[in-house]
Amino acid sequence: MYRQGDLLFIGVEDIDGSAVVQDDGVIARGEVTGHMHRISDGTKAVLMVAAGLAYVRAMQDAEIVHDEHDTIVLPPGEYKVVRQREYIPDGWRQVAD
Repeated sequence: MYRQGDLLFIGVEDIDGSAVVQDDGVIARGEVTGHMHRISDGTKAVLMVAAGLAYVRAMQDAEIVHDEHDTIVLPPGEYKVVRQREYIPDGWRQVAD
């Protein structure tokens, strides 16, 4: 597992076969700051989305960058991206970045 801010990258065996590649490599956009978690080099990794879930397929060591967080490096493999949530009196919500 790897973490960058409010995102957690969890290694998985397979990515959903219906996943579609997202060419911009933007994993998540900050709701407050507008900063993005993104794949720095689309030749080393791709972002894929299926059923509202994001996945990263790293073919080589892949850098995930963000303006306010340290860069992390995902080793080759497949990862599910989980957004951190927080409890508020009305229920659960995703953490705003």
